[in-house]
Amino acid sequence: MSRQYFADINGDTPIANLTPVTATTETGLWIVPQYTPINAYEARPGKWWKLTAGGIMSFAATGTLIITPRVGTTTGGISLGPNVTAVTTPGATTANPWTMEFNLTCRTIGAAGNNSTFIGTGFFIAGTDGAADSAVAVSFGGTSASADYTIATGLFIGWTLSVAGTVTPQYIHWQSMN
Repeated sequence: MSRQYFADINGDTPIANLTPVTATTETGLWIVPQYTPINAYEARPGKWWKLTAGGIMSFAATGTLIITPRVGTTTGGISLGPNVTAVTTPGATTANPWTMEFNLTCRTIGAAGNNSTFIGTGFFIAGTDGAADSAVAVSFGGTSASADYTIATGLFIGWTLSVAGTVTPQYIHWQSMN
């Protein structure tokens, strides 16, 4: 007989826009324990979580964008692999929509400490002014990360933009898929 797992939302989505991220150094898009938590001992081999998020963004000029997913709650978390090539942003834009999806899987469980492994991949897509070649699209992840499943952690999404700009998350859906 097959396993009968049921998907579950791990936290409520925000009911208002989150604070816009404006930094040009790596900054988290949201508060991990509130929106993308992994509770202590929730992980097991084959456990799968899915992130779906979206919002609006604005750029002051052409620059580059790097998205770095991490297992942890800060920029000090263990990287799951940023986009390999920095994406060139399309220039000055205002309040353009974006969407992101990321799938995270626990591969192995080990003793306390960074002895368990996680891996995941995702994509980010942003619409701009509709002109040819003006959309932003990038995939990221794919690096296996060793982490400690015995402590509360989560999925941290780091955003690094090289020019002045903002990204405003408007919704975050964090699901436990099995």
